[in-house]
Formats: sequence, C-alpha cells, structure tokens
Amino acid sequence: MTPPRGLAILGSTGSIGRSTLSVVALHPERFRVAVLGAQSSWQAIVEQARVFRPDLVVLVDPQAAAHARAALRDCGSSTIVESGAEALAVAAAGGEVDMVMAAIVGGAGLASTLAAVRAGKRVLLANRKRW
Repeated sequence: MTPPRGLAILGSTGSIGRSTLSVVALHPERFRVAVLGAQSSWQAIVEQARVFRPDLVVLVDPQAAAHARAALRDCGSSTIVESGAEALAVAAAGGEVDMVMAAIVGGAGLASTLAAVRAGKRVLLANRKRW
C-alpha cells in the first residue's frame, strides 16, 4: 500500500483551505497534512492543527505565530510553529511535502507557490469567483 502523500495547505483557514481539509478528512489513507499555512488566523489554525497534526504550522504574522505556538504547546502538540513569508516558502518546498494546495489570495501566495514549483512539488491551484 502506498503511504499517504504529504500535503501543504497554504491558506488553510480560508474557504478553499477548509474545503481541502474536508477532502483530506475523507481520505486519510491518501493524504497526510504536513504543513498548514495562513496569514494571521491563529485560533483557526490551532484547531486545524489539533485535528490534522501537521509537522509544521506557518503563520506569516509573527504575533499570531507566537499565540499559536503557545496554544499548541499548552495542549501537548508536537507541531512546530514558524512565522514569516520566507518560512512559508521554505515549508512549501520541504522534504515532507509532496503536494502543495496554493489557496492564498492574490500575490501574497506567489513566493511560496514558486518555491514549491522550483522544488518539484505538485502544485494544486484553486480560485473562487467573487461577485
């Protein structure tokens, strides 16, 4: 049996990221959440990390990352928390990641998506129409 593919979800707290996590929950034999990334929604990403137990959480906002780090430590989680756009790009290219769901709005997700492409990761792009 093939081991589950490591998935990085960049923009995990948005609607596309949450939908992606719903799919992962239905297929744990196929996917493993390796990285969760978001801008600053630390409470939402902490809840996601408690459920999906990623290796790494990256919040671009350093203060949000500090809150998430403390909350995950307090609940006994071994998930590492990093901060900054550079950390997000490094995570997207990481060795535990096979696929990257790039669900960050606009140009904010460009550097991390490009890092994943350069590292040879399968990149999944999603966009939702706004009226």
